Amino acid sequence: MNVVIINGWAMTSGIWSEFCDQLKAVVAYENCQVIDIDRCLTSSEWVQYIDEIIKPNTLLIGWSLGGMLALEYAHRHPEKVLGLCTLQMNPKFVTGSDWSSAMEPRAFQEFKQLAECNAKSMTKRFGFLVTAKGVDGLGDLKRLKQNFTVSTISPVDVLQNSLELLETLDARAKLGALRLPQVHIYGESDQLVPKAAAKQVEALNDQVHIELIEGVSHFPCYSAASRIIERISKFAGGLS
Repeated sequence: MNVVIINGWAMTSGIWSEFCDQLKAVVAYENCQVIDIDRCLTSSEWVQYIDEIIKPNTLLIGWSLGGMLALEYAHRHPEKVLGLCTLQMNPKFVTGSDWSSAMEPRAFQEFKQLAECNAKSMTKRFGFLVTAKGVDGLGDLKRLKQNFTVSTISPVDVLQNSLELLETLDARAKLGALRLPQVHIYGESDQLVPKAAAKQVEALNDQVHIELIEGVSHFPCYSAASRIIERISKFAGGLS
């Protein structure tokens, strides 16, 4: 088994180092690779790019926007995906008339403007939102600041391009049609993806498995890692 993790918006692969080590202790995999969202691509181009990396027999893990892209990929190339695991992923990130459990458009536009005009304030704001109310929110934020700074984030054009993806992607139909093994993991304390989204996702496909974990924020690494890895290990153990 190979493991590929598609990272979340603006983050670098360094945040996953400890997570992959912990995962290795309970899941027998040959290789674990993290794909950062670090270039300007359309969703179709992302699928093509990911396909050049992924080998057959892969456990595909995607966090947040990375989870949406993982869904896009699994829908088009199910033959390579042994199982799909998304972390804190909303198939439609911004609310609509038929999808209430998401971010309000006004709040999203305000953040989008902040990301374009003030990188320092954006990293501070986003770091807080990602880690807030987690198992050890303050500890997570302190550690995240070492890997998430103005000097580590992608250029503005990449940030804006990926925010456009986050705003416009709608993976609900693909999630509903997907028939390969999949688990979607959510945090009860997530400040970016409401926990009610878990119920809405479950309603899209009666074959998916949903995990809603107490005390977990939007951030899957550091203090939440052991709780999330426990669920991934259980899921991976059922794959063949």
